[in-house]
Amino acid sequence: MTVRSAWHPPTGQTREDTRLAVSLGMASAGPLLTRAGCVFGGLQLTGTTATGMQAKLSPGQVWIPGTSTGSQGGYPVTVDSDTLLTVADGHASLPRVDALVVRVYDNDYDGSGKYEAALELLQGTPAGSPTAPAVPKNAELLYEIAVPAGASAAKGIAWASAITDRRRYTAALGGIVPAAGGAPHNGAYAGQYRDAGGRLERWDGAQWAKYIPDTILRHTADWGATTAATYQEMLTDTVATLTATFTAPYSRWVSLTFGAFTAADGNATAYISFRLRTQSGTEVLAPSDDRAAILDGAGRASISTCFPVGNLTPGAVYTATAAYRSSVAGTRVHFDNRFVRVDPVA
Repeated sequence: MTVRSAWHPPTGQTREDTRLAVSLGMASAGPLLTRAGCVFGGLQLTGTTATGMQAKLSPGQVWIPGTSTGSQGGYPVTVDSDTLLTVADGHASLPRVDALVVRVYDNDYDGSGKYEAALELLQGTPAGSPTAPAVPKNAELLYEIAVPAGASAAKGIAWASAITDRRRYTAALGGIVPAAGGAPHNGAYAGQYRDAGGRLERWDGAQWAKYIPDTILRHTADWGATTAATYQEMLTDTVATLTATFTAPYSRWVSLTFGAFTAADGNATAYISFRLRTQSGTEVLAPSDDRAAILDGAGRASISTCFPVGNLTPGAVYTATAAYRSSVAGTRVHFDNRFVRVDPVA
């Protein structure tokens, strides 16, 4: 059948029809595939004692997409009470890594003769540098457990350091899903969002990128001067330019703030502006007196200004480099404690 509906025909709705229908409400991982993962907050694994061979898994729920065929649909699985798990004794001389998974058996696809869900501890292979066993089809990895050599009821597992959390999370369709320690999920479509450590990220079709990139601040206490009447990026007595490299946000706008502690000889006016380039070096904005912080007159002062820059390409990398000039060719102007700050605009 190429077109299916559920709770619609008077007879004949299959379990596969039902699973596919339920999957419509879950976060997508493809045209007929839903995103695997746990409901946030459940399925916590802890040792029953500080050292021992038993651990306890708290109640929780997990969504397991069928991966045997494209039209298999997904399985909502619930662990409804605390569950005790006993890890097999360790190898006499070599450590191993076991994997705790939730696995769905469905005879229609795997020929197992069973229709059930189960918690399984998969034993790894003992080795000098052990790795966890592969996760089978129609299963979701929850934890990896490091089992030391010689572990037993008399000499158990130190649970505080043995457990590696591999849970990943899912949500309803369109929901923002927490990124977690399990196998990475690629985005299903450009414009999908996730929460990565409290920062919102957006899938751009190829990678996860911060929706609002980090603020960039570059500062130097290196004093320098120029006598040039045209904008220069390099000052005398300095060792490098002052450059801030940043990623353009999806709003296409950033706010540039720049300034310095400044002085001028004679009757010169001191200017500090910026040059904006793409990552390949193409100039986007040249330094300009219209986009400059200015010290006009004798004496010393801390000067700064803020300028909005828009029409940037989202996700593209740019550089903003400070540039300086004197109003009088041959008359020195001085700059100290220079800074450039880039604030992405939401």
